[in-house]
Amino acid sequence: MGKIDDKKKKFKGKKKVKNVLEKKAKGLKLNKIDRKRIVKIEEKAALKSQVNKAVKEALEKQVKNSSTSIFDNDGTRDSLCSESSFGSQPAPKKKSKKVLFSGELEHVKVFDKRVHDLQIEPSKASPGRGILRSPLDKKVKKLPKTVKVADEEESVAPPKKKLKVSTKKAVVAEPAEEDNLESVDEQTGADESLVDVPKLKRKRTPIQVTKSVKEQLLNMPRKERKQFLRELKLKRKPEGERAQKCKVLWEKIRMGKTPKSEKDEAIHELYGLVKGHASKLIYAHDTSRVIECLVATEREGIINNLFNELTPEIVRMSKNVYSKFFVKKMLKNGTKEQRDLIINAFRGHAPTLLRIKHAAEVLEYAYNDFANAHQRYNIITEFYGKEFILFREDNIRSLTEILAEKPEKKTVILKHLDEIIGAVNEKETLRLSILHKLMLDFFENCDEEKKVNLLDSLKDKIPEFIHTPDGARLAIKLIWFAPVKERKLIVKNFKDLSVKAAMEHYGHRVLQALFDTVDDTVLLNKVIVSELANEMKKLIEDDWGEKVIHYLVHPRDARGIDKREIAFLAEGDSNPHSKKTQADRYGQLYAAITENLYPYLAANFEELVFEANKHKFVAACLETTSSYDLFDRQVPSEARKSCNEAIVELAKKDFVPMDQEGFHIIEHPSGNFVLSAIMRCDSALPEDERLSVALAEGLTKQQIGSWVTCNRGCHILLKMLQVGGPKVVEKLKASINRKHLDGYTSKGANHLKAQLDGKITK
Repeated sequence: MGKIDDKKKKFKGKKKVKNVLEKKAKGLKLNKIDRKRIVKIEEKAALKSQVNKAVKEALEKQVKNSSTSIFDNDGTRDSLCSESSFGSQPAPKKKSKKVLFSGELEHVKVFDKRVHDLQIEPSKASPGRGILRSPLDKKVKKLPKTVKVADEEESVAPPKKKLKVSTKKAVVAEPAEEDNLESVDEQTGADESLVDVPKLKRKRTPIQVTKSVKEQLLNMPRKERKQFLRELKLKRKPEGERAQKCKVLWEKIRMGKTPKSEKDEAIHELYGLVKGHASKLIYAHDTSRVIECLVATEREGIINNLFNELTPEIVRMSKNVYSKFFVKKMLKNGTKEQRDLIINAFRGHAPTLLRIKHAAEVLEYAYNDFANAHQRYNIITEFYGKEFILFREDNIRSLTEILAEKPEKKTVILKHLDEIIGAVNEKETLRLSILHKLMLDFFENCDEEKKVNLLDSLKDKIPEFIHTPDGARLAIKLIWFAPVKERKLIVKNFKDLSVKAAMEHYGHRVLQALFDTVDDTVLLNKVIVSELANEMKKLIEDDWGEKVIHYLVHPRDARGIDKREIAFLAEGDSNPHSKKTQADRYGQLYAAITENLYPYLAANFEELVFEANKHKFVAACLETTSSYDLFDRQVPSEARKSCNEAIVELAKKDFVPMDQEGFHIIEHPSGNFVLSAIMRCDSALPEDERLSVALAEGLTKQQIGSWVTCNRGCHILLKMLQVGGPKVVEKLKASINRKHLDGYTSKGANHLKAQLDGKITK
């Protein structure tokens, strides 16, 4: 404690400075960085002083060269004398006139800083509010400037915003509601800077009119002018008044507190307004939602009538950012006939729709979620050329089969596919399953040069399209085709995405292909396997994530993945760029996952076996190497012992046959399966790693002897007698009460009696 107090006293009086200049002034020690900062600060200060001095000199020179009178801040002209000719009273100041436009617009002058010696006279136009005033002028504030000349202090008019009026066409804005607006005063100095006008968040849309109309507006009274502008707006938006009424009714319908009777009336009134005008209202951001509201009412008559009215607009609506939602709602909630009508409307337009962002989204929604196999085939074949649009086939065939029958069309079809892929694979449409199907067909049938070009364009984007079956299949084939350098780049692109890919229905297959193909296991462990190991709980609880971990433990194991997937992955074994043997590659990947896998199993053994239903996965992880394994897989000794200890702790619980609160591990189906599977491997393990030995040493005789009351418990005891050593056999014989055992006639009890009597051999 004494040393700590001394340190506190030592640093108690340390000087604190705000910046390096204060540090220099106090004489503190400066390092190299501090000295550089001081030099920069001094250079900036010197430059600033020079600029200020030059500006001051320029202003003084301008004032001296000006006329004998100058304008005050309020726009009036005062004499240079301090007193007027009427005595000691100051001369009365004239009020400034609020003028925006003169009678003749061609005489309006645009002021510029470069113009000198201006002759400025006050405007003679009648005062009043101008209709061309921008809403931004409300925020203009006068900023007075003072310049000292000799012993007198004169005020200079504040700088103003530039005002430029074209003689051909003017922009007219709506008049503001406030009457007391500040007018734009006369310009007083060509050399003064302009005022920075703050930008408003919302600007009014200007209405463009000709010069004659603008002059007519200038001579109109305020009320007539507002009415005239309102009529101009209505001409520009003829459905504006109808849209406003629709939105009022829409708000009434969507409110929860509206009574049902009023809501029904509002729905019928709203449909009456929309009927016959839906094709014009559907494309606006607000009225499109009104029509969607009518669809959401689930009234078949209204929905069918709206759909029939908008049927000719299906393709156009699919291209619009707002109306596309109506098409998607009809695909989701419409009848089968309406869906077929929408999908048939896309005939001949699929290549065009895929190039447009919003239309591609609608086409994908119809193709992926609602189209049947024949409709999907018709959509895909449209990308093969115009011939397939005009002449559709009844039989569904792949592109390989089509080219095998008509090889002369290969060049034309692949050219069409190359164009559409090159046009859209740089956009957001890369995630669409239609494009994945087209790219897969193209890759499987093009020549070597085209494959290289496709690989170059997609090697950085593989994680973006592995969520579909065709996209995952294309990604796997690209990995097989890619050279070593490109494979490393593909692996690096999975950084921070490995866990998400492992939990994908189809994306997890791409990771399995990487484990089969990439020779750089150090990079794989660093980028992918380490991320998987850190999220062990999340992956094991997920069905697809469990398959990835199982593949690292048991690659190409039919218990973990389907046999058809194994056959497909085996196609990549013959690729020319993989040189490392499978045993070495799988062994190095397995060594990286064991550090996190087995501690997690030991810590969560009860949850995995009893609740998560992962008993097959646990048993597979603790098995010894078999003839079906592709490498010599050895569970670390300490990891196996920790798992055995976790099992012993579960087995120590009091055994109650058919316990309603929860089965004992001996009687639980999953627990009994795990015990049997692990004990089956005891004969190939050292004695200190055997589960049978751990159970015999960790349990009392009473605990072991109670298992004979259960059929499954008798089978576990039988297995321990068969695979355990002499110590285990001796412990079991001393624990089993033969008279108690003779009272049971289950199949397991009969086998156990025969084993104890020496009638059954191992």
